[in-house]
Amino acid sequence: MKKLIVTLGPLSSTRFIVKASDTAGGSGANFLVRWKAEAPVNEPILEGVMIGASGQLGISFTSRGVAIKEK
Repeated sequence: MKKLIVTLGPLSSTRFIVKASDTAGGSGANFLVRWKAEAPVNEPILEGVMIGASGQLGISFTSRGVAIKEK
C-alpha cells in the first residue's frame, strides 16, 4: 500500500491518477483519506472520477466519498 501525505490549503484541490494498467489494488482504485485541522472544519468533499475508452466504446462515472469512523 502506498502512503502519500499532501497538505492542502482552504478551498484547495488535488488529483491522483491511477493508470488503467495498474492492477495492484484489484479491480478498482481505493483510497483512504485522513484529514486534520487546527480548528473545527467541515468534512472535505471527496469525489472519484473514472473515464475510460476502448475503440468506439467509452465509459465514465463519478463516485462520492463518505466519512467512516476509525477504530
